[in-house]
Amino acid sequence: MSLPRAFTAFSGATAVSMVAQLIRGKFAALFLGPAGVGIFNQLALTWNLFQLAGQLGSFNGIVQHGADALADDNQPQLLRLVSTSTLLLGGVSCMLALAGAIAAAPVSDVVLHDGGRHAALVRLLMLAVPFAVTAQTYRALLSAARAVPQLVRNQIISDVGSAIVFGVLVAPFGLGGAILGFMTAHLILFVAGLLSARRVLGQALMPRWTYFRWSIVRSNVGFGASGLVMFATTNVSVLLVSRILIARFGLEANGIFSNAWRIASVYLGAITATTISYLVPTFTRARDSSDMSRDLNSALAFFLALLPPVMTGIMATGELIVPIVLSAKFSPVAPLLLLFVPAELFRVLAETMTIPLLARRKMVPFTLLYLAQASIFVACAALLIPSFGMVGAAVAYGVSTVSGAVIDGGAAFIITRARIRRDTWMLGSSAVVLLASVASLCHWLPLGLSRFALSTLLLGLWFAVNTRSVEFMSLLRGGFRSMTKLVM
Repeated sequence: MSLPRAFTAFSGATAVSMVAQLIRGKFAALFLGPAGVGIFNQLALTWNLFQLAGQLGSFNGIVQHGADALADDNQPQLLRLVSTSTLLLGGVSCMLALAGAIAAAPVSDVVLHDGGRHAALVRLLMLAVPFAVTAQTYRALLSAARAVPQLVRNQIISDVGSAIVFGVLVAPFGLGGAILGFMTAHLILFVAGLLSARRVLGQALMPRWTYFRWSIVRSNVGFGASGLVMFATTNVSVLLVSRILIARFGLEANGIFSNAWRIASVYLGAITATTISYLVPTFTRARDSSDMSRDLNSALAFFLALLPPVMTGIMATGELIVPIVLSAKFSPVAPLLLLFVPAELFRVLAETMTIPLLARRKMVPFTLLYLAQASIFVACAALLIPSFGMVGAAVAYGVSTVSGAVIDGGAAFIITRARIRRDTWMLGSSAVVLLASVASLCHWLPLGLSRFALSTLLLGLWFAVNTRSVEFMSLLRGGFRSMTKLVM
């Protein structure tokens, strides 16, 4: 399956998932308010740390080794990978969940500055950690098999099911109901992942102690350590920035900040899913720097052709989107989108440009790049938040993503010799000019016909400039054909 068609599959089906997430966010905004949403998001980020630690950063390693075993049709190696990963990660995640439940009060105080008042909610969240870790193991195996339909279907079932539970329970039970809805998503994803992986992999999915191999654990150490540091660093950096906001401006400020971030990223959720589930095994198959350059340029050009129109729409209609998906209490989210949305473009590009390092198993530079970007984010936030509040946090995020894209691109070129073509540079330059122009326009012009007309004009100019790009036109034709085949 080609990248345009894979993305079309993800995007079309993920539309249902997106609606479910937006409904869940709407219920949270209405019944929890900015302060309650701030608490919920901090607890969710804390839970993510436990889940990531339980997973030992093994996702990329399982995808890499699973893709190798499937490509070689090596069933014994696949059995050893499945058994080792499932048994090891299941045991570790159970121990971490127990530790989190025991230390719930101090954990609550550290992340919320609340004296441990939300310890019961922390304990409740810990119950979902083992299920989520095992669900991610199944997802990694499906990604290795490039089972796009199963991945999409499972995510939709999980999101829709949890949204229903969330909506039913959040009104009468508040934060407790929201936590139960959050847990339901991972429980459903576990069951769906188990059933899908069993259909795709058959008997290879059944873990057996006789197939457990410490050699696989050792071979995965590089991926595991790198993945653990990468994802943990991302979550810790967000927790630290949110904690600075809470200490300086209260829980409501964190609720506004986190929702601006969520709106900017939820509309682009299919991008992240595609990047992880499709590009990693695709880049792994590259035989030399020429193949790597081809794949990297194709991926970058695809994102640079697809994202700018979507991002332009989000920025131009921010004041309309926020009351619809949240509530009038979250109106400060709209101006923050003018900073977060362009920053997301650089985040996606930076993430894409690190994949050649992962494919070539350059784990040390791969990890250091994430550490550098997270450090820039936290350092800039610590400097800017005291004076500029939420705007300072958003600017810090933008600085970190732009810096990350520049550093990651340089590292991909130096280490893997992957070169970015002139067409890709032109697409990137036009995208940056478009988003900067639209953000400035939306900052100075109020919501209305003038803003919409000028934003549409800028988008039309961007499209006209890029019609001279062979890559751009090829992507348009390929995307249209993929959509037609998928619908037909």
